[in-house]
This record gives sequence, structure tokens and C-alpha cells, in this order.
Amino acid sequence: MLTFSDHSSPSTNQSMPHNRTLRRPPNIVIDLPYVPDIPSPLRFNHTQFHFRHRQTGRHGPSNNANNKPYQKPSSLANRMGPTGPGNNNNNNNNNNNNRGGRSTRNPVNGRNPAGTPPVIRQLQTMSGKAEREHSKSELTKKLHGEEMKEWIRKRVIADGVMDMSNLPNDPWLNENGILPPGHPNAPTNAGTVFWRIIEDVVQKGAGITIHTLSLANNNLDHLSQLSKLPLTLPDIRALDLSGNPIRSISELDHLRAAGEKKGKATAGAGSLKSLVEIKLNGSPFREKMLQLSDGPNIYKHDILRRFPGLRILDGVALERIVLPIDRKPKVRLTDAQKAAFVAKPFTFPCDVQTGFGEEGVKEPAMQFCAKFFTLFDTDRNGVITGYAPNALISISANTLPSRSANQVEIQRTRMNRPQPVPFEAWTNLPSRNFFRGTTSVKARMDSLHNPADPERLLRWWNKAVPKTKHPLADPSKWCFDTWVLDGEGENTKLCLMIEGEFEEMPSGTFRSFSRTFILSPAPQGSAAANEGWPAIVLSDTMTVHSYLGTAAFDEYGRSLASHGVTIQPPAPVSGNDALIAQLSQQTGMNSQFSILCLEQNGWNFEAALKNFEEIRGTIPPEAFV
Repeated sequence: MLTFSDHSSPSTNQSMPHNRTLRRPPNIVIDLPYVPDIPSPLRFNHTQFHFRHRQTGRHGPSNNANNKPYQKPSSLANRMGPTGPGNNNNNNNNNNNNRGGRSTRNPVNGRNPAGTPPVIRQLQTMSGKAEREHSKSELTKKLHGEEMKEWIRKRVIADGVMDMSNLPNDPWLNENGILPPGHPNAPTNAGTVFWRIIEDVVQKGAGITIHTLSLANNNLDHLSQLSKLPLTLPDIRALDLSGNPIRSISELDHLRAAGEKKGKATAGAGSLKSLVEIKLNGSPFREKMLQLSDGPNIYKHDILRRFPGLRILDGVALERIVLPIDRKPKVRLTDAQKAAFVAKPFTFPCDVQTGFGEEGVKEPAMQFCAKFFTLFDTDRNGVITGYAPNALISISANTLPSRSANQVEIQRTRMNRPQPVPFEAWTNLPSRNFFRGTTSVKARMDSLHNPADPERLLRWWNKAVPKTKHPLADPSKWCFDTWVLDGEGENTKLCLMIEGEFEEMPSGTFRSFSRTFILSPAPQGSAAANEGWPAIVLSDTMTVHSYLGTAAFDEYGRSLASHGVTIQPPAPVSGNDALIAQLSQQTGMNSQFSILCLEQNGWNFEAALKNFEEIRGTIPPEAFV
């Protein structure tokens, strides 16, 4: 029997806590046997919770001994002072040492709620780990087996087309205990192993280049398993990722090379450069983005920023200007082939010359440059009348260092120029560099200026764009290329491309620049014509570089002959040769069949072309290029 009389009552002069525990009066005997109250970890003890909450004002037991109310230490020294028998903040018997007595989440199994039996937690951990290890073991066993290779071959459904969709429900994988990429317990290198097997068995073994790949409905909520895909299957043109619970659009960055993520044009290996179609239907991030205001445009913009060569998105053709350039796989030459290619003498039909491509364009172009750059250096307010009202103006900063052979000479003469200042003044314009900072639609629109808002344009020119000083008296510092785009008379469109250098004032830092103008004759009676402008600007695109020098376009650097190239003008073309070339170009036939067609029609081009149209369906495939 346990009675309260066996314990001494508290002293009468001891201060009692305001919310101390209520006890029975002394000398009352408890006739029940003593059974310690051990709360079950699976049952919530309302009485104990109510008592703890009333005692400390928090949802956890007190951090101090003797059931005293929570007392905040008066100073940092009290909290960090030496421990002793009376120091209750360092009670080794108390497992809840965090402030307020809240239980600490298990760092290993953080998803398990407090009170989960250790046996259950251990079984949960062992289950996922065992499944992962078993799958890895089975995949290793089957890796070089003929059964795995045969399964891969059956997944090729057409020439260059591979169907790797719905792998979680594949009977063979389930039968052999192999977890595909996308399974939560799949080995971290499962994707890499699958892509390498495809490369070895299909591309190298069977000589089939995979250009279309379906990975639909594979439970891929993240794409880290696809990070090695561009390295092993770089020629993919169409990729289907529909039906996967992809969480964020940033997961698509796993399909990009490291150089692409940094904005480099030459991304190197690990890039899907040939990708022209991608499907993301059913992805949560896609559906969420499409529900936003102007969501379809934002979604398309963010996808094209990552894959600029796309022509088809989610099965819909994109309205884009596509140059007729066929992207072919990169050809890797052996050392012997490279040596033979280098040893072969290089000829070119004409030498490279700068200047003006057509008669009559030099004089207006030079008059425009003399007036424009003088005002741009001294009075930018006077330049605005030289632009058409709907002209577009932009400046881009290319901060990448030059890796050309001329850079050695530039570094050698670096001490002859002032110490360069940082590029921030140009990158913060904002710069119209889509790979460096200007990635959102709003930022891209803000980087465009036009004379329709002259106050904004002049404020940008005079306060944001650094002052410049161009070498107007030294023709060797300039390179001009000019040609007529289209039109005649007052509707003529002239393209003027300029390479050169300037000094950024007031620091005197040397910068190189490229500037492209689209010009049109100044209309008679217009403000531009009245102020002496020979042409008005329709478009002005400027790119600022680190200093590159002028060796790339001076008289020595420009000429191919000065670098060992043989200038060999083409032989005069006879009349028959011209007809053969013309018929081959229009019909697509090779020279042999073009000659045959012309001979059978008496070398009459019109008759030969008409005869070709009549018998087009019967011409064998080998007749075409």
C-alpha cells in the first residue's frame, strides 16, 4: 500500500506555484494497488494533454524538474552556464530538450508520425530498400542477357521509332522484378542503364538510329532519370512525355546540356539539338500553367526557351519561321580522316572582301553612318529624327570572353589600353540577351524601344546607355557589309551591318560592337529628310562585346589568300551545262537523268520540263538526288 503519509508534506513557508498539481489530503489511504500510468503510443491521452497544456501553457511537458511552471531564464548566461544538480535545462532524463517540450521528428523517418512503433518504421524502411536492392540485382543479372536484348528489340516498333511507354505495367519487367525509371523504389541509375542498353543493342548493334522515343505513362514525376538520355540518344527528334506527373517545368532542364543552361550557343555533348517535337499532355505543371492569365503564351515561351528548335508542341504545329536547314547527326572523323582532310589543299572560288554588294548603296550608307555616329556620340536627342515612327531598337550585351586566335594579340597589348570596367552598365539596360537574364516575356518586351515613346527612348539613351566615342577618323577600325534586301525606289530595304569598336566613356574602356541597321530612303518632306538624313532606320540591333580588336576584318585577316587558301575561279559554264544545272535544280534529278531528259527533247528546256511532269510518276527513285 502506498499512502500520502509516507511522504513529507511541502513546507508551509515554501512558495507554492500558482498552477501546482492538486493532491489528496494527507493520511488518506489509497486501497487500490499502485499501477504506473504508462500511456500507449497509439492512444491519445486527453487527460495528460490537458494537464500538460494547463501546466506549462505549451503542448509539451515542462523542461524543468519538480513540475515547476515554465520559467524563462533571465539571461543568456543562465542558459549557457555550467550544469549542476539544480540545472533543469540539462536534464538527461528528458528526451524533449527542444524549447516548449515539443517532440523532435525522427530525422530518418520524418514522414512517420510521433508514436509509430519502431518495428513498423523499420519494416517500412526495409521494404523500400529491399525492393530497390532486389530490382538493382535483377537488372544487373539481365543486363547482358539475350532475354533483355530481345525485350529491347521488341520495343522498336518502326525504323528509328521506339516505344518505351507504360513500363510499370510491362509483364516481362514485373515478372523479373525489374523496376523501370519512374518507380519510386527504382535504382537511381535505372534510366542510365536503360538508355545505354538501347544504345548498345539498337543503335550500335542493329545500326538503327533512334529519332522518335515515347516515354508516356511512366509515372515520371521528376526527370533526373533522363539526365543521361541526350548523351546516349542524341539524335532524338520527337519525344513523348505525356501522361507523366511531372511536377515542375524546371524538370525539363535535365534534358539540356550544362552549356545550354548557362546560355552558351555551343552547348557541346548532352544536348537534344535535333529535337523538333515534344509532347507534355497530362503533366500537372502544364495544366497549371495553362490556367494562368495568358497561360498558353507563357507556357509556349518557357518551352521554346529551353528547346528553341521545336516545331511541334503537344501535337500542335507552332507558327514559327523555320529555315530550310536539315539537321543531320554530327559526323565524327577518325584521326586518319582528320589528317587527310587537313592535308587536302583548300580552294575557294573568290576571295572574301568587305564592302558594298551592289552599285549605288555605298554613298547613302556612308552618309548615314557619318551623321548617325557623330550624333550618337555627342547629342543623342538629335538621332531620334533619323528613325521611322515604328522602328524597333535594342541592345544586347555578350559577356562571354573571346576564344579566337586573335585573343593572344589582344592580351599582349592589354597594357596599352585602360583597365576595363565591368559589364553591369550594359547588362542592366536591360540587355536583350535571351540567355542572360532576359528570360521572361515582360523582360523581353522591356528590352525593346521605339520612337513612338520618345520620352522613354531618350531617357534610356541618355541615362541608362553608357556614353560612347567611336573612332570616326580611322577607317581601319570599321567593317561594313551592305546589300539590298528587297524593294525598289522609295520602297528599297537596305541591310547595313557594321563591325567596329568604341570607347566607353568616361572610363575609356575599349569595347567591340556589332550593329545591324535596316534602312529605307527618307521620304521627301519628312522630318528626317529636312534634317539631312539620307535614310531612315526601320530596325536597329546592337550587340556589345568585350574588346576583340580588328584583326578579324583588317586587310590581312580578311583575305583568304593570305592564309594559304587557293583562289580558283570556277570554269566558264557552257550553254548545255547551264541547262543541265537548271533542269536538275527544278526537278531534283541528278545530272545523268537531266542530260538524258534534255537529249530526248532536243535540248529544249521547256519541252524537257513538260516531259518530266508527264512521266514524273514512272521515274525511278535513283534518278533523284
